[in-house]
Amino acid sequence: MNTLKNKMNKYVKQTEFWVFLIILVLSLIIQGRSGAFFANNNLVDIARSMICPSIYAICALLAFVSTGPDVSFPLIAALSSYISIMIAYKTNFDGPWFVIFLVGMVFGALMGALNGFIIVKYKFPSLIVTLGTSSIFSGILLGAFEAERMDLPETLQRFGKLTLLAVKNEKTGLGSSLPMTFLILVVLYIIAYLILNYTLVGRGVYAIGGDEISAERAGFSVGKIRFGIFVINGMIAAIAGLSYSVMSMRYLPTEYAGGEMVVIAAIILGGTRLTGGVGTLKGCILGTLLLTMVTNSLILVGISVYWQKVFIGGIIIIGTAIPALQTYLNKKKKEVKAGEAA
Repeated sequence: MNTLKNKMNKYVKQTEFWVFLIILVLSLIIQGRSGAFFANNNLVDIARSMICPSIYAICALLAFVSTGPDVSFPLIAALSSYISIMIAYKTNFDGPWFVIFLVGMVFGALMGALNGFIIVKYKFPSLIVTLGTSSIFSGILLGAFEAERMDLPETLQRFGKLTLLAVKNEKTGLGSSLPMTFLILVVLYIIAYLILNYTLVGRGVYAIGGDEISAERAGFSVGKIRFGIFVINGMIAAIAGLSYSVMSMRYLPTEYAGGEMVVIAAIILGGTRLTGGVGTLKGCILGTLLLTMVTNSLILVGISVYWQKVFIGGIIIIGTAIPALQTYLNKKKKEVKAGEAA
């Protein structure tokens, strides 16, 4: 009995538990009002909508946990995708689709390396650096390259037409499909989970975010780990950018910017702390799912887009208030115990 109680107390203290609870309540409310939330096509649509934000969420998590905010990943995604697609056109490439993804990852890594170099070398705040590089990447994409909407190479179009799952709602006749890019998301999360939880590098990522000086004393190379994180973030952003293009079946250069704030809100909602050192991939998924539900499903109950933004803002405030409240209550408990001991 005590073991069960301890487990329950452990879960209740986790931010992820409360986010899951909000998701459950919200889904039941939407289902009760519309009767369509748990329809197969709606669930598939939500899963589809989560793919790119969830990949971006890995970038945001790694940056926040180890260093600080990274707001450059959408523009890295846009520029690296454009360059890799243009190279495919210039070389008349029609081989495997993943080769274009690998090319994009190389350029994404270079852009991420620029972020990492400036942050590590000159000790500049990551938010300022990534804001600056975002502007640079945007200028190169839209100014120097004059990027416009364009069709994808044949190999990417073929990949974009592949579906992992296709469903049809018998009542409404509406159909939805889950693209193969969903498997890319799953693979990335499995790799990230294994590295963060079962490797020395993963422990170092959390250690330098929690206490840089203690991490150095423990033998972790703070500079190398931080630089590596931004390089990896660039590669992951490139994958997200090309996945977005594949799902859209066109390259859309102006539709990448602006998504970073929602992604950052999602991971903070999922329990990632602004101060670093704390954050989980489970929280990333739950936070992204909650915001995706709000943006995709509230229309089922007749709530306009403008009111959806109010809901998102309220949920973010509540979600970020929970960890602060938990910290305050834990502090009070310690003070009471200290008083009783004295």
